[in-house]
Amino acid sequence: MTPLEELARLLAKHGHAAHARNMASLSAREEARVEGVKFWNELAAPDVWGETDSIASVTLGGVDAPASPELLHDRGVFRRALFTVAQELRLRGFESEDSERWRKRLKAG
Repeated sequence: MTPLEELARLLAKHGHAAHARNMASLSAREEARVEGVKFWNELAAPDVWGETDSIASVTLGGVDAPASPELLHDRGVFRRALFTVAQELRLRGFESEDSERWRKRLKAG
């Protein structure tokens, strides 16, 4: 499973349907490998990495969700997948200011 697929799966599992659809779409586009620069630029966009209302800003299950072992595990997997995607953007030269801010935040966490 790719990091984008993992993100889509976790978002859907924890009730973040709109973000899950967005990430599933990006994942399918990554797999098709036909869009090149357009795909990478959209993956680096504020919809994914913005400070608020973005995929990166999601707290799986919501901020008030009881912290079960499964939820805590899923949140860790989610953060690692986000970091991997941000790192990939950086390595390919498509990082944005937002993705870099999140990459540094996720690396420290």
